[in-house]
Amino acid sequence: MTTHAEHIRQHRQKMKDEGGAAIAKLVEAHPEFAMDADQSGSASVTNYVIFGQCDDEPVVFKYFCQDERRAREIYGLLHWMPTGIVPRLYHDEGLRLIVIERFPGSFLPRPSEEGFAAIDRELAGYSLGVATAKFCTTPISKEEADGFERRFYDGQKLEEYFGKIIGAGRSIVQKVEVYGGDVFLQSLAFLEGQLEAILAQPRMLYHQDAQMHFENSRFCGFFDLEMCRVGTRAMQFGSMWGQFAECEHWSHFARGFSEESGIVLTEEDFEIGRAFAHFMVWRYITRYGEWRGGEGETQRASIQDAEQFAADIERWNRVRWQE
Repeated sequence: MTTHAEHIRQHRQKMKDEGGAAIAKLVEAHPEFAMDADQSGSASVTNYVIFGQCDDEPVVFKYFCQDERRAREIYGLLHWMPTGIVPRLYHDEGLRLIVIERFPGSFLPRPSEEGFAAIDRELAGYSLGVATAKFCTTPISKEEADGFERRFYDGQKLEEYFGKIIGAGRSIVQKVEVYGGDVFLQSLAFLEGQLEAILAQPRMLYHQDAQMHFENSRFCGFFDLEMCRVGTRAMQFGSMWGQFAECEHWSHFARGFSEESGIVLTEEDFEIGRAFAHFMVWRYITRYGEWRGGEGETQRASIQDAEQFAADIERWNRVRWQE
């Protein structure tokens, strides 16, 4: 039986072979494009990504592993284009390949990395809050939201998305001993208790992966929009909870968000955002709701990860409304 690690290795090689050929063909046909000799900083996990230039402007060549991922990314790029905080779309080659603007900067350093202590937490939090407000206030009509849900993710509605994963979580805590402890039981109960408030918020398109760059602690832009989906403001906040846990800048974020949007965030906004961060952990535990505690490779992999999942839940709980 192929191990998970071997499956990942094979997938990455397949993407490199397919994506490399597609990018080389594009560059040959379009002299304005060129690939960089130095690829340090580029990262290819699910898709294949190469750095390059378009008339001396830095770009990213992105080859997708699935047609739907490419379609969702383009949808997000066009939806948020007026905000100026997502990459410009330079070229849509079709056949899973696009060329987009490459933002300056990088991810913020992690606590264990050099440079973390030098982060200006106030600037990072405030500028992220301003940007997130632009995301959350980009209008999407009910018809557009319904159309997105019919088109992508197998037509799964938001309520069904929550229901499938929470239902799988309930099954797991009953069947699998390592998930029957207080950390997981309390997490699931907290999430279920906040679910009505999460779903009561107006629908918006949100950036589930929340990939972003900063330069000198100032937000530069969101990218990797392929996992965007219809959600709510709380779901956007919860998707970025790792930022709040590591940088402890929620109060600065809330100020930037409120000043840009005119929406004053309350402690309820904070708590339902935290609840969605818990949900994201359950999304991984349940493998998007596909594992309900049964035996097999998925069970073994999830049990091995249980300690890290518990640590994530406890980290999310340590984030405070006021730092």
